[in-house]
Parts: sequence; structure tokens; C-alpha cells
Amino acid sequence: MSKKKQPKDNNTDGKKKMSPRLKQATAMLSASCVLLVVAAVALSGLGFFHMIGGWFIPRGEVKVGVISEKNQIESLGDKQIVYRVNSDVVFEHTYAQGTIMLENPKVSKYDLQFSLYLPNNRVDPIYESPMLSPGECILSDKLTDTMRVKKGDYTCVCIVKAYDAQGNYCGQNTCTIIVTILDN
Repeated sequence: MSKKKQPKDNNTDGKKKMSPRLKQATAMLSASCVLLVVAAVALSGLGFFHMIGGWFIPRGEVKVGVISEKNQIESLGDKQIVYRVNSDVVFEHTYAQGTIMLENPKVSKYDLQFSLYLPNNRVDPIYESPMLSPGECILSDKLTDTMRVKKGDYTCVCIVKAYDAQGNYCGQNTCTIIVTILDN
């Protein structure tokens, strides 16, 4: 019987030595963890996680009724367009529902659609409401175009278009609404 010779361990300090492959795997794992943390911080700063969450936040719901019975208009002329809006809309972040608060009063003779535009762009709205019939309101909703707005305050033009019962365009009115986005 021949005995195989065992290699001598020259380790004099009593600690086990890591193999080169284990050292390489440890270094790669550490670098990957650092890269993952840096990527998560960068994506968070860009609002990536709010965007993903925004996919699951529903649009606002049109409600029958008015925001408040206080100061309701009792009557108006045939060709008048009347509405109520929140002039200072706040969004927690770009993809969240904000305090839109739009109302088509009960006495209105028209269906109304509200659109918000950035100051120098009346072509591409950042928000379009559903059509509101007389006596309907929407209390909160999310932006329909989130690509052009980030954290900050925007003085937006709100164009309110009126349609008769057959869906024919009857006219429009405008007002100014401040849109505030608190975070990306």
C-alpha cells in the first residue's frame, strides 16, 4: 500500500486562505451590490419607482353631485358657460392623483371638458378630464401627460370646452390654474 503524500500547509498564522476563485466571486458580488445600490438611488431620483406605482393608480372617478352646495348658482342665461375649479392643484408626485376638483354645476346647460396646458403650449394638454354632465364633479385625478412636468410649480391655462346634448361644440372659456408637483 502506498500512501499519498499530503501537501504541506505552510499557513503559520492558523487562518484559512481563500482560493483565487472565491476571492474573485466575493469581489464581483461586492461590486454588484454597490452597483445595485447606486442604480436604485439614481432611478429613485428620476422618479422611476413613482412611475411604476403610477401604473397602478387609477384615474379619478366622475361623481354625481357637486363639490359643495355652498354658493351654488341658481340660474343663468342660455349661452353662459359656468363651472367651478380648484385654482391650486397639488400632486404628491408626477404620477399620483392630485386635488383637481372640477365641477359642472347643476344649472349648466352644457357638458364640459377641462384641459390643462403648460404656459406656452396650447396644443398638448398635460391633463384632460372626462366629459362632465351638469351636476357632476371630479375631486381628484392624475395627469394624462407626465413626461413634460417634473417637481415644481406651473401656471397652467385651463380651457373649458362646452358641448350640447348632441355633442356639438358650443364654445369655450379659459382660466388659470397653478399646478404644484411636490416630488418627481
